[in-house]
Amino acid sequence: MKKSIRHLAVDILDQIQRSNAFAGQLLDECLDANELSSTADGRLLTHLVYGVLRLRGHLDWILAKLCHGNWEKMDESIKNILRVGLFQLKFNNRLPAFAVVDEAVKVAKIIDAAKSGLVNALLRNYLRHGSSIAFPSPEKHPAEFIAAFHSHPLWLIKSWIKIFGIQDTQAICAANNGMPPLTLRVNTLKISRGELQEKLTAAGYNLLETPFSPDGLILNNPVSPIQKTGFFQDGYLRLQDEASQLISYLLNPKSAESILDVCAGTGGKTTHLAAILKNNGNILAADYDLKKIEELKKDALRLDINIIETSHADLTNRLPESLNEKFDHVLVDAPCTGLGTLRRNPEIKWHTTAVNLPGFTRTQNTVLQNASLAVKRGGHLVYCTCSLMPQENENVINNFLKLNAHFSACPPPESISPQLIDSNGYFRTFPHLHNMDGFFAVRLTRT
Repeated sequence: MKKSIRHLAVDILDQIQRSNAFAGQLLDECLDANELSSTADGRLLTHLVYGVLRLRGHLDWILAKLCHGNWEKMDESIKNILRVGLFQLKFNNRLPAFAVVDEAVKVAKIIDAAKSGLVNALLRNYLRHGSSIAFPSPEKHPAEFIAAFHSHPLWLIKSWIKIFGIQDTQAICAANNGMPPLTLRVNTLKISRGELQEKLTAAGYNLLETPFSPDGLILNNPVSPIQKTGFFQDGYLRLQDEASQLISYLLNPKSAESILDVCAGTGGKTTHLAAILKNNGNILAADYDLKKIEELKKDALRLDINIIETSHADLTNRLPESLNEKFDHVLVDAPCTGLGTLRRNPEIKWHTTAVNLPGFTRTQNTVLQNASLAVKRGGHLVYCTCSLMPQENENVINNFLKLNAHFSACPPPESISPQLIDSNGYFRTFPHLHNMDGFFAVRLTRT
């Protein structure tokens, strides 16, 4: 029997919980397998999955108050049925309440028939008493209020309040629960931003130029998935957040120079650097994940880039001596928690705990130290993360500079807006201030 959209949403949420998987990949696989791409049902499925992931803490607060048993120990699939149902009842009025409850009960009967009565009772209890459920007092218990109402883990809220204060923490969390812009980067090797904007506008897309990146366009309410179009397949563009685009401009390479990208992933920044070099120079892209390297190779081919070599390498180990002092520029896009990308990847906040931070910091210190050996004298080293945590950002840089007197921070190039540079000269972006992912970066020079 074909599963309903709500049942598919519960299945995806269960997989995310079990395997720490990313929602985007699971959704893409599900949409393709069920032929739901570019359909209203596909959009509903995406809306339900991301809506529940963003607001899970808010939903759980209400459900725990309504539940007479132990909410924490309840089966995760039943929790997800209830979360999907409550999300629709409270935040989506497309269906009548009775239909939402009926659909949730049907899914429960398939997954665990014995719990269908519980699902029915809890959701109907919300319809009767939900408006009377109070959240913690924002004046007396600000951290607890922000965590519950704005749906973020309490440990993270307490950390952010110490760093940013109550007001900014609440603003960051509210922004994280909003829809991120769909941002693309123009492949300037093939077409200018203005020319692509004209073509996409003629095809019915509504676009805005990104305010900080000269290569970015923001798509508003796209008429169809941009990845399915000829514009994408012909290599005119790549999906990439504006903050991520700006890292390549912070590195600021010149034509014919050499670059080492030590944590290249699928190559968003790598291919951008190749475009900035105008396909003239050489780039060595290294990563420990062979699947990501293969994706990078395919994307470079699609974008008509021919100056990228790839290497399977783990930068927690030292580089071969043959690479010492070989590159004009080295980019360290360090493995991190990703806590600056919660608008796009809300599942991260439920996977990550304070216990994870020291492990990331150790890896970041090691990778940065090893990568620095490849920088020529007079060359540049850029360290960046998509995290807002000092343990992964300025603490790593401060530790590195103490151990490496031959490196020093240098001013960002003029292509980077002063609005994005803090008092230490570090690059920082925030979702609530700049409508882009939260990034940290610093440009160092080998003196």
